[in-house]
Amino acid sequence: NAVKTIETRKRDLVIRIADWTRDREEPSYHVEVYVGGVYDFNLSEVFRTKNAGKTKAQAKAEAVAFAQKQIASLL
Repeated sequence: NAVKTIETRKRDLVIRIADWTRDREEPSYHVEVYVGGVYDFNLSEVFRTKNAGKTKAQAKAEAVAFAQKQIASLL
């Protein structure tokens, strides 16, 4: 569901997958990890398409797999 903001608590884990594949310079999927409402750069990752020589489907599959791995390790 599309939302403008999310109110989080100290125990919340939020995984956000942002679709930036329409960006002409650096098409990619961004997997953003928020722990307790705070973005954690070290737990997040960017999966590029054009500049990494991957298709959109490959980058999407990698982003989903990474998000699943993060959920499994952080819960």
